[in-house]
Amino acid sequence: MSKKRHREQPTVDAQVVEIYEDLANESEEIRLKAAQSLLSKSAYENSPSGEQLDKTLSRLIRGLCSGRKAARLGFSVALTELLIQLLGPSRRDVEGFSLSVVGLIRLLEEQTRVTGNVSGQEERDHHFGRLFGAEAIIKSEIIFQPDIPIEDWSHLLDIIYNLAKKKPSLREECGWILYSAVQRLDAQNASSSYVQTLVDKLHSNGLTKSPEGVAIWIGVRMAHQLVNLPKGVWHRENPLHQKENTTLAKILKEATTAEAPQHGASKITQKGTWNSKLHFAWDTVLASLLFDSGLDRSQCITFQDFWIETVDNGLFAASSSEERKYWGFLLFQRYFLIIPRHLLATIFSKNFLRCLINQLSSQERYLHRIAEKAMKVIHSRVEKEPQIAPVVIMALMGPSVQINFDFLTKTKTVEKLLACVQVDALIDTVIPFFTDLLLHPRVNDETVARTRRQQIADQMVAIVRSIPSTREANAASATYHDAISTILAPFVKLGFFQIVAQEAPINRPEPPISNASRQMFQSRISSCLTHLISRTVNPASHPYDIVCAIRHHEQVDDETKSVFEADDSIRKVMHQAWKILDTLHAKEHSAPVARKSYIHAFELLYSLTILQVYSGDADAVSLLDELKQCYDSLVRHKSKDGREGGSEVLTEILLTLVSKPSLLFRRLAQQVFSACTSSMTVNGLQSMFKVLETKESILGQGEMFDQVDSDKSDGEMSDVEEFHLASGDGVSSTSEHDADELSANSESEVEDLDDTDDELAAFDAKLAQALGTRRADQDLVADDDVESTDEDMDDEQMEALDEHLEKVFLERKKVKSKKNEKKEAKETVVNFKCRVLELLEIYIKQQYADALALDIILPLLNLIRSTTSKQVAEKACKLLREYSRLCKGRGLSKPGDGDKAFGLLQQVHLMAMKEGSNAYGNACSQASILMAKLLAALDRENLRRVVSMYATTQEHFLFDSHCKVKTSFFSDWLNWCTSARKSSAS
Repeated sequence: MSKKRHREQPTVDAQVVEIYEDLANESEEIRLKAAQSLLSKSAYENSPSGEQLDKTLSRLIRGLCSGRKAARLGFSVALTELLIQLLGPSRRDVEGFSLSVVGLIRLLEEQTRVTGNVSGQEERDHHFGRLFGAEAIIKSEIIFQPDIPIEDWSHLLDIIYNLAKKKPSLREECGWILYSAVQRLDAQNASSSYVQTLVDKLHSNGLTKSPEGVAIWIGVRMAHQLVNLPKGVWHRENPLHQKENTTLAKILKEATTAEAPQHGASKITQKGTWNSKLHFAWDTVLASLLFDSGLDRSQCITFQDFWIETVDNGLFAASSSEERKYWGFLLFQRYFLIIPRHLLATIFSKNFLRCLINQLSSQERYLHRIAEKAMKVIHSRVEKEPQIAPVVIMALMGPSVQINFDFLTKTKTVEKLLACVQVDALIDTVIPFFTDLLLHPRVNDETVARTRRQQIADQMVAIVRSIPSTREANAASATYHDAISTILAPFVKLGFFQIVAQEAPINRPEPPISNASRQMFQSRISSCLTHLISRTVNPASHPYDIVCAIRHHEQVDDETKSVFEADDSIRKVMHQAWKILDTLHAKEHSAPVARKSYIHAFELLYSLTILQVYSGDADAVSLLDELKQCYDSLVRHKSKDGREGGSEVLTEILLTLVSKPSLLFRRLAQQVFSACTSSMTVNGLQSMFKVLETKESILGQGEMFDQVDSDKSDGEMSDVEEFHLASGDGVSSTSEHDADELSANSESEVEDLDDTDDELAAFDAKLAQALGTRRADQDLVADDDVESTDEDMDDEQMEALDEHLEKVFLERKKVKSKKNEKKEAKETVVNFKCRVLELLEIYIKQQYADALALDIILPLLNLIRSTTSKQVAEKACKLLREYSRLCKGRGLSKPGDGDKAFGLLQQVHLMAMKEGSNAYGNACSQASILMAKLLAALDRENLRRVVSMYATTQEHFLFDSHCKVKTSFFSDWLNWCTSARKSSAS
């Protein structure tokens, strides 16, 4: 019996297996390292056998057919380098290796041939493997060697063209390989016969009028002028000829052309699937139109014509598919970054902008994300090149689109671009463009025109806000000042005047400026000034320029007519105000530095008050008379009595300004008050304290604004009576009074709810009486024997019922109106108090070392205790804390009279004994310690009397149940005593 022979297992080189595995790795670094290892093993120095090299070549070609990971990329690189090593010019003969170029091409065909019944995916893998193999042969350049017959090149071209015709999905890859071969042959200065063969086969295969054919044709014209191009394909053999614009557009967007195939070639099969990447032919065509390509441009289409016809009317047409519009956005993103500046406006074409606006307007749009990427590309280049910002802005708001781009797209695109515009470009380009849009908003309807003018005005205000302040800008402030003046000029002209130009109709607004638009321009001036007066070295500079511009148009400009109408008395007041303003403006240059802020403050006041007169504010004229009194007292006269009277009038003026619901007047008052705090008098402070004492009600509002009505008293309790320590009864009665008042304040909301319930009940009763019905719960307790009737009412009864119901609902409306009136009155008073506290904060920060500042302590404590607004209480507490923080070291106030300071401290302790919130208790403690510090700074022996006062207060705390002082009042004092002792010891 014979023994069974065992099959010998082939030996496997683990290192080679690992190399082939790494060639398919997704990491490029690993793939290149594996390719280098394979080339080293196949190098002549390592004496490889011919059989080993044949196996390696076959293995690499088969690897090109693999679809796993990145196999084609790794194997194609290794194959290319191995072909250069084995068949290139520096090759060495290896024993047993006799493969030629033609044999290599046959091996490629054999290894990538599809045989048997295979799946579609496997068939595609083999086609890709054949294509990558052909590309490796071309990249290795072994086929372009002089000793290689041209027939081998022709054979390889047939393989590529057959793939392009057989598989439309591979046609772009095939075209790219051939286009790259044209560029490679140009770099090698190879014989033109190679290119001639390529072009002839391109034409014979019917691919000349395909995107690939266009790119190859242009590449040949640019690099190989000796090649004879086929006749009759393009006009004068130039696909970029002016007469080929329409045909070129159809080809690039891959639409079927109407021309029949020539020389019996079959019609080009269109791709069955859409590719999200742009075809390389776009880059070839656009690069040849944008940059110097060596072609004769005399009869070529221009970039503008190509973009409009091919991209705008082709890809972005209203009837185009979303896929083609996607290509259009890709083109825009790619070429916006590299297009020359003089052509930037071209690519913002009509259909593109329409599509961009539509896609940006809603996140539900199919192309919303790609449209957002387009906007990011715009911003990225503008940030790098601010010089192009004006071009982009005018393109986005140009004649091909509506001017309200940001409104339509729900973005801030134009606003962000405006922030990038350089100042010189603002003055020379952007502002004149916006001014023209204000005059001619491109619509005839007055309502639409008003809306568009407002949108443009808002954009101009945004420019003002984006310009750096002259306090922060490194550049010369004059440049920024000129830019802002250029922006404000059209607001002044259109806001206060009618344009009556006859010789220059282009300067006349069309449609005419309405009264609503004129008021809008005036309000935009106020918005700009609100921003500017606190951000410039001289806050009066821009307001002064504005009123001077108004005077110039009024006196010199024949093309404008003022809408301001005034009688002789007002004109007289205005004339006098102008004289004072001109005097102030002349003094600001020669005034001492310490007095310049004072001059600027009055110049600002006069400028804005004159502006208000032109705006039609009736109170502004009387304000000018009061300002003259201040000017005569504080600027012209030096007598003490005159200065005190002027300071009081100025304080009243500033209080009038902050009482108005205008941020501009609020900033104005703060600027002026900041310059005049050193002139503040006792009476001036008392005027401010009077506001803080006002009741937060309709009655308080009437007292504050001189609108007292006898029937509007809401029955609020009067201010708190004085607290006397000497009498226990006094303490008791006053504490009860305080408790009642605080209880009334804390329960006000509950009372409001009760009032609301009572009002609803009364309304229900009246409504039931009118209808002759009752509520459902009343029906349950109604007598069962009550007869009801189902008879219908006649017309007269219905009319009577309607009248009765109308009266009922009218009464209900009056009740609601009264409640709203109370609420609005409280909000008005609270806002006024907040504005006054802001002024007092300015005063404290500048004059905290002045003994007069001590007068602010008691009014603040009263305000914290009595207010029903949390906002007001917090502001007052913050102000007292700030005062206490500033008063330390050399910044301590020095009260001239010690007895007066002790009297103030006594009042603080009396107030600390009253009922109040924790915040009120803390404020009393801070005020008391502040006074203790001031008295100790005068004479340390004063602390003995302070200790005695604290002891008296503590005695009342222990033995008088009506004394409501907080325990923190004493703990804060002990803590301060500890720190004061340590500081004195050191």
